[in-house]
Amino acid sequence: EEMEELEIIGFAEKVDGKQDLQRQIRNILKKYPNARIIQITHCGATVIGYKEFEKVINEVKKNKRGKRYKLVFDSVSRMSRNAKEGCKLYEELFNCDVEIEFLKDPTI
Repeated sequence: EEMEELEIIGFAEKVDGKQDLQRQIRNILKKYPNARIIQITHCGATVIGYKEFEKVINEVKKNKRGKRYKLVFDSVSRMSRNAKEGCKLYEELFNCDVEIEFLKDPTI
């Protein structure tokens, strides 16, 4: 039986001046050198990369190519704006057989 390809997608998000985007990217690539990195930056009301985030989420939920996906976030707070939204997204992804890993919170 052929092993399904696992695509790893890392998300790095910067909401304000505090988060270090490069550190998040380094952390993800250190563990997963082949990860595809999606960068999301919030600058005032402008969100750069969020459409790409949504596109990737829809891509992995539909999973037309029958791949396995693992989404990697530096921390759980990077996945969504609030807990309710995060839980809903986590559950939707889980139900689509998408693995999710939080580097700083590996037990979640």
